[in-house]
Amino acid sequence: MQKIERRIDVTEAAALDEPVELAVTLYLPDPALLPERPVAIFAAPGGGYSRRYFDLRFSGHEGYSEASWHAERGTIYIAVDHIGVGESTIPDLSRITFPTLAATHDSCVRQILEMLRAGTVVKDFPALSSVFAVGMGQSMGGGVSILTQGRFATFDAIAPCGVSAIHTALPQRDRAAFEHGKERFEPVLEGKITSHETTSHEGVDYRYAFHWEDVPDDILHEDMKGGYPIRRTSPDFGSLTIPHCAVQMMLPGAFAEDAARVTVPVLVANGERDTCPDPHAEAGAYRASRDVAIFIVPTMAHMHNFASTRRQLWQRLHDWCRMVAAAPE
Repeated sequence: MQKIERRIDVTEAAALDEPVELAVTLYLPDPALLPERPVAIFAAPGGGYSRRYFDLRFSGHEGYSEASWHAERGTIYIAVDHIGVGESTIPDLSRITFPTLAATHDSCVRQILEMLRAGTVVKDFPALSSVFAVGMGQSMGGGVSILTQGRFATFDAIAPCGVSAIHTALPQRDRAAFEHGKERFEPVLEGKITSHETTSHEGVDYRYAFHWEDVPDDILHEDMKGGYPIRRTSPDFGSLTIPHCAVQMMLPGAFAEDAARVTVPVLVANGERDTCPDPHAEAGAYRASRDVAIFIVPTMAHMHNFASTRRQLWQRLHDWCRMVAAAPE
């Protein structure tokens, strides 16, 4: 496997009158492992996380890197910090909108696909005449994947993970706490709250929502020690910044119009305790797609790659990607 760092210029797509670059990491498999139609997964992280979420490394623990897992099985894996996140350009966060997120992500993906087709990503990696592009994201990143596909038809398939195309809502220990969690976002509709920074987090059990009880204590501490969900300090897999428009992703129907325009295969993947209140209803949101799969991973909370059952999700994504890539067009 080769690990390649790149910065992709998306200034024109951003249309912010300032230079904008997205930071990406490409994990390239041994070319001998590539299937007849190579698969490239473009992974976008959730709010408060960076692209390093897909390549987790913890002292004393093994097997937390989703990117490496896929690359070792012949999949091209590209982790992307979307605009305003991680090591990508951080403009005025209030200027980033849903259209900005979608346009910059689309531009980045298309440029990387062109590099893969031309064989210019790195020396000795072959030019690939046909690449099956999968837009995968976790939480906010799943939302970015839906927005991008709905507006630009960027991908050949999408796998929105830990996000609802109907109404994204954090799970809580009881019904009253769950309803309180949803009510926090009502002022967003009135324009009184414009970012996660100004949203009330009082009374919300993020540990319950984000991490299953069997996550090792030292890993849990590493994730949450710098503040949660708004970080004061950040681990290498975190992000100190979240575009302000991300708060709108928690509103009912935030992705409805974009999801309804998706015509490609869709894999809706969630943990047993996650942000889709009714995961089986999600298929109805993608009514233009003829191929929608639902997958629920046991003993997994919202932050999938910390879960002990994470490999079940990775294996399903791997098998699903190969299946839809090999299907007759």
